[in-house]
Amino acid sequence: MITTRQAAESALPVFRSAFAAPPLFTSDRLGDRPVWEVRDIEGKGKGVVAIRKIARGEVFMVDYASVLADVKFPMKINRKIGRKLLDSAVDRLPDPQKILALGKSSNSKAPASEDVLRTNTFSTTVDGIEYMVLFPTVSRINHACNPSAFTRIIGKTLSTRVVAFRDIEPGEEITISYTEFGLLYKERQKTLLRRWGFKCSCDLCSASRDEIAASDSRRTRITEIREEVFQAIGKKDFIEAIDLYKELMDLVKKEQLVSHWGEHYEVLARLHAAVGDKAGAINYAKLAVETLTKYGGMEIYESITELEELLAGYESA
Repeated sequence: MITTRQAAESALPVFRSAFAAPPLFTSDRLGDRPVWEVRDIEGKGKGVVAIRKIARGEVFMVDYASVLADVKFPMKINRKIGRKLLDSAVDRLPDPQKILALGKSSNSKAPASEDVLRTNTFSTTVDGIEYMVLFPTVSRINHACNPSAFTRIIGKTLSTRVVAFRDIEPGEEITISYTEFGLLYKERQKTLLRRWGFKCSCDLCSASRDEIAASDSRRTRITEIREEVFQAIGKKDFIEAIDLYKELMDLVKKEQLVSHWGEHYEVLARLHAAVGDKAGAINYAKLAVETLTKYGGMEIYESITELEELLAGYESA
């Protein structure tokens, strides 16, 4: 962990909780069945490939943080000193080469540890401070703008889970999105080139000009609808908000921007409750609870409790 003494002392309860938590599986197997393996991927270096079919919503990989570094540390200290700190942190790990090997496919001239931190870390918050966090196994997964999987960082255990975004077939490369979902083509390419140093050639980015334009148009409309929904709610026009939100869900489905509809069902449950539509509220609340429980449960979706209370209120009325 690279941070200030005060931040480290403040974060001790988080670390005690994380270290006390029962370990989750960290290998490429669930029971006796191999799930994935690291292979050479043409044009990409290493990558992760499915060995068997992975069902949509399945947690097939769990990884634990190896390095945490305050996002401000590169700007707060001399670069030479920063490199020494980072090298020292990596050297103290049980298997430093597992971390350093992540940088071997990069064209960067920076030291391996610095290159790895720049191109392989996620962002998480510990005790109110933002950190770059390195998950060495997950870092082997390559990027796609229309990925087959997504990550869920669990702050209590300083771990991340990789979940199938859709069904993944045997022999298929597993991908996650390094960028924020919903970005337009030029924004994605600019972000990936600046932050990770490559130009994306995934299926979405290598589509025809007309297909990319149509995708960008849908994504632009999604952003507009979100603002229109907030405006409708502000005017207490919940009927309009419901209609807009259903339009948004249709566009999101076409762009494949969600792995499940749990959070969207939750929004519709609350909107139907706001207009006094008991049947609609119960229907969407049940769908939300069922879906959110399946794809993460209370550990990720704390709103499940509120939805269950909403349902209990209707049932007792």
